[in-house]
Amino acid sequence: MAIKNVSSSPVGNPNLLKTKESESSSSAAAAVELGNPNSIAKAAANTSAINKNYGVELSDKAKTRASEQKKAFDIAKNTPDVRDDRVAEIKAKIQAGTYEVDSGKIADGMLREAFMEHLATSKDN
Repeated sequence: MAIKNVSSSPVGNPNLLKTKESESSSSAAAAVELGNPNSIAKAAANTSAINKNYGVELSDKAKTRASEQKKAFDIAKNTPDVRDDRVAEIKAKIQAGTYEVDSGKIADGMLREAFMEHLATSKDN
């Protein structure tokens, strides 16, 4: 992985790491200058420790949303890509000759996808 234009980054520019009483960050910056990949994490940790208090507080609503989003991501991450039960059900219907294709739903889906693609690539937007 190549990093481009790191001059504005505290990791790429050791001068940005230096603050009033930042002795540990200057040693981390020196290690970064030497190209030690393990020092990048240390330098970032020192930088975040220096700038730890911005006076920002999250509302209860924001905390709830973040918690709900984490739950949703966890559920999605733990959900299998293929629903074996649904696949088995459809296979059984096909083998029994009872599987019916709703051409209207297929056409609606195709038109919806084409419309969304058109909106995404339209130069008028």
